[in-house]
Amino acid sequence: MTEPYPIVEQRPLDPAQTKGKFFWRKEYREHGELPRPNAHQVFVYRVDGEYVLDSAQRRLDEEQVVRATHVSLVDLTRDAEVIVELAIPSAEADDFTMRVTFVCTVTNPVSVVREGRGDAQTLLRAYLKSHHRIFELGLEYRLLQINDVRRDVNAQVKAFTTLKPPVISGIAVELRSVEVLTPDEYRQLMGNRRSIEYQHELDTTQQRLDHSLTAERQHHDQYLERDRSGHDHRLSTERLAHEQRLEWERVHHSGVVGIEQQRYELDRLADRKAFDRHQRGQDREEMTALAEIIRNNPDSALANAYVAGSLDATEMAERLLVENRHRGEIERTERQAAFDRRHEERLYEIEHRNEQRRWSREQSREERKWRREDHGLARAETRRKEEITLEVIRELGKHGYLDMTNLDPNLLITKLTGGTPREQLEGGGKTELAAGDKASPAPRAEPEDTEDDDTGVREEDVS
Repeated sequence: MTEPYPIVEQRPLDPAQTKGKFFWRKEYREHGELPRPNAHQVFVYRVDGEYVLDSAQRRLDEEQVVRATHVSLVDLTRDAEVIVELAIPSAEADDFTMRVTFVCTVTNPVSVVREGRGDAQTLLRAYLKSHHRIFELGLEYRLLQINDVRRDVNAQVKAFTTLKPPVISGIAVELRSVEVLTPDEYRQLMGNRRSIEYQHELDTTQQRLDHSLTAERQHHDQYLERDRSGHDHRLSTERLAHEQRLEWERVHHSGVVGIEQQRYELDRLADRKAFDRHQRGQDREEMTALAEIIRNNPDSALANAYVAGSLDATEMAERLLVENRHRGEIERTERQAAFDRRHEERLYEIEHRNEQRRWSREQSREERKWRREDHGLARAETRRKEEITLEVIRELGKHGYLDMTNLDPNLLITKLTGGTPREQLEGGGKTELAAGDKASPAPRAEPEDTEDDDTGVREEDVS
């Protein structure tokens, strides 16, 4: 619990105790009757209706301490923070919470106790509530527009404390800061939004990693397939060479008769192997080209299936129709989404610009209204003082007091009203009114505010 400021504690005091006998009887107080002050705290006693300051230096048997009927413990902390919180209505069901921090310093402890300024927070809260404009600042804003409310509240409170600073008897008060606390609903909404954004980022990263892993796996499989094919080719080549070497040895040992026949068989076998290698290369190239076509164009995949006999003409036409419809729906959805985003951005820009212009007009209108009121009050006060002075001089003249002094009434009237003395003394109220009108001319009428033509923007013009 926060310690009260500036009066920390107050106690009524019972009559002092008496010790001793006969002529040595003496009144005194016990330590438990008084609060225990800290280094920055002082006592203020109430003695016979008067208030006496004590900086914890008086003895318990001094006369003023003994005769005191009440004691107050006052905090003398310099620049003590006093926080005031007020609820400001918003355009929605919830409220904004305004927190205003003041720094206070006790300058006269006796005056604080005498005036009963025991709780500076309560006094400053009442001071802020006296400015009704503060409670109207959030009526045009939702909770999501809290930054705009912070700017308006900060400017309004600083202007109010500058034009009408808080005055508390015995306490010097200074404005330290103005805050608008973030509503719990808005904080929860922003937390959910950040969670969604983080989850989207994680999902995107996961998809990117999955795609990279798939590509690496495909590359590895292709590398293994190439290595397997090369190994098979080398094995086949070595086996063929080994067979040829065995065949050659067999032919060599068979004699000269079978040489030509063996040579012919060898040549035919070599041609056959070359033809097989060439055929396998062409098959591999056709499979690669077919895979590329299927990956880039689904229509080509359907056409290839139709050529291969996997689909008949009716099934192929239905598949092509469904594929074209699906692509058309995707394109229309993307175009509509892009159009909606541009439309929403344009509406937001127009609403923001209109709000800024409306706020500027209201601010200018309020400033001109204040200047006219200040000018009218100053003129009325000047006229009232002149009329009172003229009335006093007229009454003095009627009773003959001006003849008894060296005061020149004609010269005084001339300085006050700018007219001739005879006109002021003989003309009566009419002459005074004319002189007053001459001394205080009517203020020049300021032109009325003109509304900017920014409200005629139609929604269909946004697009």
